[in-house]
Amino acid sequence: MNKKAGERVLSIYLFIIYIMVGVGIVSGVIIFYGSPLDVRELEAGILNDKVIDCLVRQGELNGEVLKEDFDLIDFCKFDFRDNTEKCDGEEQYGVLIKLYDFDSSEKLREDIKVGRKDFLEYCNAEGKKIPKCNTDAVYVLNNGEGVIIQITSSVGKN
Repeated sequence: MNKKAGERVLSIYLFIIYIMVGVGIVSGVIIFYGSPLDVRELEAGILNDKVIDCLVRQGELNGEVLKEDFDLIDFCKFDFRDNTEKCDGEEQYGVLIKLYDFDSSEKLREDIKVGRKDFLEYCNAEGKKIPKCNTDAVYVLNNGEGVIIQITSSVGKN
């Protein structure tokens, strides 16, 4: 038997495997470092969920929300400051809450704005360094009456 011919055939397959592994590593590095990942819009959606979880218990709106002196930051124990070196303790989040009566679509109280209110103005704008926003609406009950909560959150860190 000729053993050298068998080794030559195997070396071709080994060379092909090396090429496939090399191409896989190079393409993985290009995909990972090729384009920046912007998660601010997803982070704004998570903030919306946290606000809803804080204001609503078992489908019922907390009555404190309808009071004029309601403070979302203290009530939900949020901290909108970013203490990284880049932001140096500035607020990087903004939240706008609107409460409507379900039947008449009439506002139940003035809008609640907390955090960076100026970020909310850029919600429909396009650009890299412009804050990203997410808006959700939820139907809840308040003493048996239907209420729609519309929450818009914005995240500005980049």
